[in-house]
Amino acid sequence: MRAVWLSLALALLGAAAVAPTPASAAGIATFAVVVGVNRSVDSSAALLRYADDDAARFRDLFHAVGTRTHVLTRMDDNTRRLYPAAAQETPPRLEALKAAVAEVAAEVAQARKRGERTVFYFVYAGHGMAQGQGGYITLEDARLSGPDLIGQIIDPIAADQSHLIVDACNSYFLVLDRGPGGTRRALRGFTALGAIAQRRDVGLLLSTSSARESHEWAAFQAGIFSHEVRSGLYGAADADGDGVISYLEIAAFIDRANESVPNERFRPEVFSRPPDGVSGLLDLRPALARQIEVNGPYRGHYYVEDTAGVRLADFHNAGTVRLVRPSPDKLYLRRKGEDREYVLLPSVAALRTADLPLQESHAAVRGAANDAFNTLFALPFGTDSVQTYGTREEARVRVEELENRAARQTRIRSVAGVGLAVTGVAAVTGGVISYLGTRSLRQAVNADTPQNEVLDTNQKITSRNRTTGLLLGAGAAALGGSALLLLWPESPINLTLSCDGLAAGWRGSF
Repeated sequence: MRAVWLSLALALLGAAAVAPTPASAAGIATFAVVVGVNRSVDSSAALLRYADDDAARFRDLFHAVGTRTHVLTRMDDNTRRLYPAAAQETPPRLEALKAAVAEVAAEVAQARKRGERTVFYFVYAGHGMAQGQGGYITLEDARLSGPDLIGQIIDPIAADQSHLIVDACNSYFLVLDRGPGGTRRALRGFTALGAIAQRRDVGLLLSTSSARESHEWAAFQAGIFSHEVRSGLYGAADADGDGVISYLEIAAFIDRANESVPNERFRPEVFSRPPDGVSGLLDLRPALARQIEVNGPYRGHYYVEDTAGVRLADFHNAGTVRLVRPSPDKLYLRRKGEDREYVLLPSVAALRTADLPLQESHAAVRGAANDAFNTLFALPFGTDSVQTYGTREEARVRVEELENRAARQTRIRSVAGVGLAVTGVAAVTGGVISYLGTRSLRQAVNADTPQNEVLDTNQKITSRNRTTGLLLGAGAAALGGSALLLLWPESPINLTLSCDGLAAGWRGSF
């Protein structure tokens, strides 16, 4: 199981920096903190195998696009051999995270003094848990909730634009409270949102939108969602070819990659929301001087590997795809299911597959989870995929708004029904007490009672009778209204709660 919200990645001062200088193309400086946690502070959480690999590969991605990157992870021996450039890692512990945040905050302040606009990415791969009505992600020695991410990372760094990427189980609950049965709740229509959801200046890309698990796969040697995110951000998700990966494009890319997986248990359900006024997640244009252009007549599932057999990116092209070169070393571009590949030599900055020969494959990948994940990237991705995904998301949001409105109406009906029941019981009780008092007054009058006292008692009895009738009538009406609200779900009574108070109405046709 993989833990909630995809990436929290930071590193200690000088301990895990990636790019030697911040990217400042077009006056923009970009920074990233990447956190990969295999062993959670929660002893009950399963040990992950590839969160450290995910952290190292996100480092390589951000390095390729010129982003100053800090990494917090504890690498195992295999990962350390595969990624020697990132081997001086800092363990993912709270004090190290605080130190990395302080360093990035200082770097952001310096960039602002230079007049640059600042962009910050926080990436987490590891463990996520749902707790109470919310959720948290974990370090080796601490837990971080949604408010913690804002208060301890986003706000201290104070970049002009912030993006949060999380690959973890239950990651959605960092943003919003759980609905009934652990279901998701729509962003709109609620005022009591999580701290991150309220921050419209923070972009969100999460691996799960409900209580689903996140998965690792030996064939990728990575988390499924993290691998798909990196594949898209290298350029495979750039459906319109403008060199900028938008939130809509990356969400549609991930959704399309998983669409052919038959069992939804193994299918991540992506949640994305860009910051207000921003559509782009990552600008690749400064890095496309070194690119791999996959063109020509063949359309199918490709993946990029390095000489160690590490799978860096997967995609299924519907047309020409331009990828930022994932590594400066020799790479292989393979067609899935074939024994041939393109050799991508480091000496050529811009490679076009149409100009390269197909050669015999150097390796074949096998894995125990092939039956579950072998259908990933089985469907082509293009502009029509983005349009279809966008239309479906709009429809889903509308349905969620209707469901939330109905759920809210039910809650209001329940509260109002209980209130009316209490009022009705109180009124009937008062009526009975008034009636008993009237009987006592009547029984106190006899043949020896003076006439003036009889007249006074009769007036009291008349008043008490009126009070008794009003209380019993009001009680009966309140109890009847309570029964309608609580026992008749499709009652024509309609209640709405707004800033102006509670309003009641009647719906029906004549």
